[in-house]
Amino acid sequence: MLRVHIWSDFVCPWCYLGKRRWEKALAGFAHARDVEVAWRAFELRKDQPSVPGRRLADLMITNYGMQPAEIDEVFDRIRGLGAQEGITLHPEQVRPVNSFDAHRLSRLAADAGAGEPVMDALFRAYHAELRNIADHGVLRDLAAEAGLPDGEVAAMLRGDRYAETVRAQEAAARTAGVTSVPSFVIDGQQARHGAVEADDLLTMLNEEWEKNSRTGSDRPA
Repeated sequence: MLRVHIWSDFVCPWCYLGKRRWEKALAGFAHARDVEVAWRAFELRKDQPSVPGRRLADLMITNYGMQPAEIDEVFDRIRGLGAQEGITLHPEQVRPVNSFDAHRLSRLAADAGAGEPVMDALFRAYHAELRNIADHGVLRDLAAEAGLPDGEVAAMLRGDRYAETVRAQEAAARTAGVTSVPSFVIDGQQARHGAVEADDLLTMLNEEWEKNSRTGSDRPA
């Protein structure tokens, strides 16, 4: 059994790409049934408000000193990579928001057996549909589309359920040395960070499987 932890944030276009590439890698792995995957929360902008404000491009100019031409080049690349993976990305239009409650919803969905469809819905809503995934109404709509009971979702969003779970996963990221997303850690050993190609992820899976086969180990992640 291989245990994989993947840290990710819904407002990160590279994480959306990373999820698609991970799925492609896993589909090509001969022992996919023996892979246990745990998606983990990571907030890129913890202080971001829940109401959309400035565009991502504006934040990149202010926070990182990037020039408009540089940003256009990055955004063109992101859109092109998204098209290759069959997903729509609108980095030039997104307005970053806080993702904490989206991560809480993702934890609720995972416990209810609907983790994958809700994750996909959150990524699509933010990057393709330009919806505010910090808005509780939007989160409830996305959850309902995945078949989650609205009353349970609404109660979770009103309270602090899964808040400690999200914080614990973020703390675990620091312990694991994860400082950027997406980050893929297999069996607590090999790690890949950032815009990793599906072939590289598949190689990592095969390497760890072979290593475990030789040692007969079943290390915890």
